[in-house]
Amino acid sequence: MTPGGMLRLAACCLAPIIATGCATNTMTGRSQFMIVSEQAAIAQSASAYQGMIGSLEKGGKISGDEALNQRVGDITDRLVAQAIRYRPETRNWSWTIKVIDEPKTVNAFCMPGGKMGLYTGLVEKIEPSDDELAQVMGHEISHALANHGAEKMSVQIASSIAVAAVGAAASRDSRNQRAVVNAAELAALAFINLPNSRTAEEEADRLGIELAARAGYDPHAAVTLWEKMMKENGSKSRFDFLSTHPAPPKRIENLAALEAPMRELYDPSARTRAVPAYTARGQPANERAVEAPALAGEAPLAAPTAGERLYFYSEAFEKFRNGEAALRCDGCAGEFALKQSGLRESYARAAWRELALDTMKIGYGIDLAWYYLGIAAERLGFPDAAARYLAEASRRAGSPDTSCAGALLIGCGGVDVSAAARR
Repeated sequence: MTPGGMLRLAACCLAPIIATGCATNTMTGRSQFMIVSEQAAIAQSASAYQGMIGSLEKGGKISGDEALNQRVGDITDRLVAQAIRYRPETRNWSWTIKVIDEPKTVNAFCMPGGKMGLYTGLVEKIEPSDDELAQVMGHEISHALANHGAEKMSVQIASSIAVAAVGAAASRDSRNQRAVVNAAELAALAFINLPNSRTAEEEADRLGIELAARAGYDPHAAVTLWEKMMKENGSKSRFDFLSTHPAPPKRIENLAALEAPMRELYDPSARTRAVPAYTARGQPANERAVEAPALAGEAPLAAPTAGERLYFYSEAFEKFRNGEAALRCDGCAGEFALKQSGLRESYARAAWRELALDTMKIGYGIDLAWYYLGIAAERLGFPDAAARYLAEASRRAGSPDTSCAGALLIGCGGVDVSAAARR
């Protein structure tokens, strides 16, 4: 069989567990390479987690320290409660936390679907405060929220697809399917020990510090946590957490820069309010983790409606709402034309935040783009910003060089920008 044929055969074997193409992440706005769907990643992670935890339980490696288990569970419950406000559908995840008794291992993880682990070595060597421990677990939960697990699995499987193809070419029986599924399960387990991309780490830092702030944990703890990490690493040999979570000094600088905007979201009282116990803990690994009931006397927390859903802090969105958005890319007409159908769809769906961010990301200064910013600001309740953007749309509509009415390949999508901007 030719190499091309082997690759096609491997792709057929992978079909039940993968989806093709790239996808824009709704949490971060970044395009991700995805051949593994989030649903497939969750299923494979659940299987890998069950096997791993089962082995650890047999070896007596699951912590029996009730105080530590309670401490970790309480912190993760508060973080999960906030995570659900950003992605309401994750309320249905089987959130689970296990404290793994390995004093030499400084690490933590959260698999797709909310399967979490924290090694006792991180607690014993770093001695984190509750605020710092919340930064660790907030960071890990953010990897799951941003679908980094499926992204990493996609890259890992794609890089080894040629190897799978060779095996698939030898036989077409059910062993091929089992091999591919096993590869996906191994990928789900291996991502715990493989480094994330720098981009994924930066995203998890940014999302994690916000989760922790809203849950009542001091944003400055993100800085002190990594200072402790660097100190520990500098005084002893390299340890696990830094092998999977690179920590250059620039990382600490970036977290310090986020502290000021996170202060505005920081709610210390959230740390004392009762929340449902979201993370299942203590049950045998062969039992399915389920959402625990609400605390006694407290009604279950309802999933937020679309209007109540939270969005992560975005510097670009803050500029937009303050009337400071800029569209300065004169050479982006082609990109605007290619993405115009998506912008029109957002406009039709009244997805105003998405419309504003996507328009700014393109940066093309045509009158229609400024109109999109103006109408989005108006509908989101930013009248001063709306007035500025609509005035700019009106001004640009008067020039053939910046008017959609005279633009090739673009058009105005049925919008009379000049009239609409002056209303």
